[in-house]
Amino acid sequence: MNLLYRGSVKDIYKTDDGLLFKYSNRYSVFDWGEMPNEIPQKGEALAAMAGLFFDHLKDKGISSHYVKPHSADSILVNEVAVHRPAWENGVYDYTVYADKPTNCLVPLEVIFRILLGKGNSLEGRLKKNPAYMAELGLTEIPDSSKTFMPPIVEFSTKLESSDRYLTNKEIKDINVIDAHELAQVRKMTEDVAQHLQTLFASFGVKLWDGKFEYAFGGRGDNGRTLFMVDSIGPDELRLTYENAPLSKEFLRQIYAPTSWYQAVGKAKDMAKERGTNNWKEICANELRETPQLLNPEQIKVATMLYTSLANEMAWALGKTAPFEKEATLKNWRQQCASWL
Repeated sequence: MNLLYRGSVKDIYKTDDGLLFKYSNRYSVFDWGEMPNEIPQKGEALAAMAGLFFDHLKDKGISSHYVKPHSADSILVNEVAVHRPAWENGVYDYTVYADKPTNCLVPLEVIFRILLGKGNSLEGRLKKNPAYMAELGLTEIPDSSKTFMPPIVEFSTKLESSDRYLTNKEIKDINVIDAHELAQVRKMTEDVAQHLQTLFASFGVKLWDGKFEYAFGGRGDNGRTLFMVDSIGPDELRLTYENAPLSKEFLRQIYAPTSWYQAVGKAKDMAKERGTNNWKEICANELRETPQLLNPEQIKVATMLYTSLANEMAWALGKTAPFEKEATLKNWRQQCASWL
């Protein structure tokens, strides 16, 4: 196997049968990349959940790059190319997509929102740009009390140093996907969100929002085909169980009150003003801020978050649970009750 890419959470290897996604125990929040701790058994739980999700969606008629499990912490997927935009003169150049390449990553992250929750970014962005409501099918700025099904669907960049939300005009301007394909992505996202909402509700979990990634397949009568790629799990979804954050939001809430998190926002603003994309260097070297270590109790509860969710999914789908039977959401909720 040849290592193609080492990410903040997973490593990607080239094999004779396709790509191998090896999930690590690393984690990432707020675009930082690899954080200073590891969460034991996280990689195994993410691999188990990815297989469960993609098999479940295949049964619902949603195609993906997933092939089969490979080991306890890895899965085999079909390979797609990744065409990264060039950074030139302070902007990203997406010319590589002008000729409509096939079998490659769509360079957009697709965000869906069923529930907004307090402090969501959408309300603030709509207040700054009310015209954006029409693109989302809204007639007024929503608040945290609203539920949306089909969900609100937004798009952001995927291959830039920091994600930025895109309007329909901005997507058209960078010319990475045509209007028909974009409509297909939106419809697939709505369908997947509904399938997942139903699955999670079957064992008492609430799905709030999430993000998906897609790839262009070959050309057909109606343009390029589309299918899901990357992974699906609590790092891509916002979930709650009995009002406790059952996703990467759990980790975000640990770091949100820290001075490092405040510095991340400041560093991104400074980088934007300077026309550069090296905000992490600004944060670490100029602002002297890096993320703190998790304490042992936080690590213990984080591990149980991932293992219990993987077990509950397996039981809901009639599969064998990958972890010890004591790893349940009920037990996890009791473990984190003392500090939530």
